[in-house]
Amino acid sequence: MRRHGTRALVVAAVATCGTAALASPAYAAVPTITSVSVAGSATNKVVTAGSTVVITGTGFSGMVDNKDTAGSCSTTAPAVWPASPSSCSQVRFNGVGATTTAGFTLATRYSVINDTTIYATVPTVTPVDGTTGSPAAGTGSMKVQVVNTTANGTSSGISASAASEVFYRGPLTAAISPAAVNANPNGGGAITVGVSGVAALTATTFPQEKITAYVSSVVSGQTSPQVSQATVAFKDATNVTVTVPPSGASGDYAGVMLVHDGITGTADVDSLKYPAVITQINSCSADISSYISSPTTTFPTCTGSATAPSAAASTADYKITGKGLSGATAWSFDGAGGNVAETCVTISDTTAYCHIVVTAPPTSGVAPVTFTPAAVGSTSSAPALVPTPGGIVLYTTLV
Repeated sequence: MRRHGTRALVVAAVATCGTAALASPAYAAVPTITSVSVAGSATNKVVTAGSTVVITGTGFSGMVDNKDTAGSCSTTAPAVWPASPSSCSQVRFNGVGATTTAGFTLATRYSVINDTTIYATVPTVTPVDGTTGSPAAGTGSMKVQVVNTTANGTSSGISASAASEVFYRGPLTAAISPAAVNANPNGGGAITVGVSGVAALTATTFPQEKITAYVSSVVSGQTSPQVSQATVAFKDATNVTVTVPPSGASGDYAGVMLVHDGITGTADVDSLKYPAVITQINSCSADISSYISSPTTTFPTCTGSATAPSAAASTADYKITGKGLSGATAWSFDGAGGNVAETCVTISDTTAYCHIVVTAPPTSGVAPVTFTPAAVGSTSSAPALVPTPGGIVLYTTLV
């Protein structure tokens, strides 16, 4: 039986105590949803703006692709055909406090494949706590609904199903504070990263947001950046603390990206650098001049303290440990007012050996050991050298 745009009734005269009963309309049942998942995966329910989801269920026939994306049914509760306002064909993403007239965002677009399948594009939803229509704080929970009150449908009404849940995650934008930060290339330093694109964080909702971080940086000897995962901890409503991983020293910025439950964000790519550092200096037990001129795999024994003789014409030998030592030039043990001749050899990016001849010690008796770092590659900038407590030599008259 054809309906031809009017409500068709399946009439069944049933003799019951001398009366006749009319059966319900053939399409009076509401649409149903049995599952919603990201296209290409039967289990992934984490979505963001622009994601394509597959909606499976029943009662989708009669719907028109992308119909009523801004019509009266967007703000008016649809009615069962043919009552007004009906003839609605919609896919909705319901946020917190959603009703039939408020709190939902229509799919950007959708295509009805058949009575049991719809492909829909997830719209942009603003994640603001307490606002009708927002994803649930922390979990990002939203519900998908199908509205079908068209004249030619096999059902009429609005679906309601727990199986329609998805978890909306907006891409996050990272902003390091302060805007210029030098990270220890050996890792372990903590930086503050501002977060936007998510509802205000709390100690409770932060673990539910599932925020991770990745740091991309230039590594000596490699043409492509190294990407390392970093630990993220809650700090306050708009900031997280990221513990930076180790990396090679470079004059180029390292990028810090926050990932929201698998949804990549916008990285801060012009705030963080890994400078060259000297973390430890040890004096050697013997003159290593011959080793410096012709290094071997048998390394000198250097376990003493970072002290130097202050007498004129005295000599000393050292092992330098740090990061960013590859290609280092212009080594200096002079300090302020000192006059020291240095001969050094770099063994690796983390190790160098130096032999010094003292003509005059620095006036303060203390010298930060310095060198000029080299660029990692032909397309990279040379890192800066940042002083550390481990990069100091003490000149003394003690024996």
